[in-house]
Amino acid sequence: MGIYSKKIIAASIIGSILWLTLTTGTHAELTIEETRKLLEESLTISEIDREITRLAHEEQKIAEQIITTEESIINQVHLVELARIHAGKVLRSVYMGERDGLWLLLLDSKSFSDALVVYQYLQSIVDHDQRALTKHQIVFNELQALNESLTLTQSELRELKAQFLAQRIRVVQLQEQLNSKLAVLDNKEEIITQIDALSLAWNKDGLPLFQQFLQAMSEAMIDLPDYMNENEDSFKQDGMAFMFRINEAPLNTFLRNKNEIFKQFELAITNDRISIKGSKDKVRIIINGHYSIENEPENALRFTLDELIYNDLILPDTTRNDMQKQFSMTFYPKRNTDGALEATAVTQSPGELLIELTIIP
Repeated sequence: MGIYSKKIIAASIIGSILWLTLTTGTHAELTIEETRKLLEESLTISEIDREITRLAHEEQKIAEQIITTEESIINQVHLVELARIHAGKVLRSVYMGERDGLWLLLLDSKSFSDALVVYQYLQSIVDHDQRALTKHQIVFNELQALNESLTLTQSELRELKAQFLAQRIRVVQLQEQLNSKLAVLDNKEEIITQIDALSLAWNKDGLPLFQQFLQAMSEAMIDLPDYMNENEDSFKQDGMAFMFRINEAPLNTFLRNKNEIFKQFELAITNDRISIKGSKDKVRIIINGHYSIENEPENALRFTLDELIYNDLILPDTTRNDMQKQFSMTFYPKRNTDGALEATAVTQSPGELLIELTIIP
C-alpha cells in the first residue's frame, strides 16, 4: 500500500471520528447555563406574546375612539353651522343698523322708570347677541379640538400597528430559533416541561411580585417629601440651589417603614446604577435602574428601569417598557413645594444619591 493510500485512509478515519464527535455533541444534553439561556429565550417569547396581546387590545381601543371622535365631529360640524347662521344674523343686524331704533327708544323715554325698563330690555338683547357670538366661537373651538384629537389618535394607531407588526416578526423569528434548538435535543420533552412550568410560575408569582414592588415604589416616591422632612440635615443651600443627599441606609429604613414589601429587599446605590435585590416566596428579583431629570411635560425626578431579572433570567425590553408605562416611580418637586422648587440635576456615587433643587424665581 502506497504512502498516498495510507494518507487517504488516515484522513477518512479522522473525518469519521470528527463526524461522530459532532453528531454526539449535537444531541447531548444541555449544561446548566445552556438550559438557563434556553429558558430565558422561552420567557422572552412568552413576554413578547403578552406585549402583542396588549398592543392588539390597545389598537382596538384606539380604533373605537377614532369612530367615536368621527361621530362627534359630524355632530359638531352641524352645531357650528347653526351657530354660524345665528351669529351671522346678529352681526347683520348690528352692522346694518337694525338695532339703532331700539336705542332711540331709550332716548324717547318719558321717565326714569320707563328708561330703566327700556335699558333692561336692550341689555337682554345685547346679552343674547353676545351669547350667540360666544357660542359660535366655543363650538368652533371644540370642532378644532376634535379634529386635532382625531389626527393625534390616528397617528397613535399607525404607531401601534407598526409596533404590533415588528413584535409579530420578532416573536416568529425567536420561536423558529427556539424550535431549532429544541429539535436536536435528546431531552427535548424535559426542556419543554421546564418551559411550561416557567411560564406558569412567571405569570402566577413573578409578574405579580414585580408589579407589587414597583407599585409600592411609585407610592414611596410620592412620599419623598416625608423623607426630606425626616432628614433635614441632608439639605445644604448654595445660593438659589439646594443640594439634597439621600444616603443608602436611611433610605432603606424609610422604605421599609412605608411598606412591608421593602423589608424583603435591599437597595444599593453605585456610580452608575441603583440596584434593588430581594426575594419573596422563593421568587428572586433584581431591579437595576437610575434616576434622571425630565422637564417635559413637567419637571420631574424619574426612576428609569434599565434591567429586570427574574430568578436569574433577564426579562426582555417589552416587559421593562410595559412596567415603565404602568408605574410612574416619579417625584414632581413643583407639586410638593407649591411651585417653589424644581429638580435640575441628579448624580450617584457609592451609597449616595445627590439631588439638586433650584428655587424658581
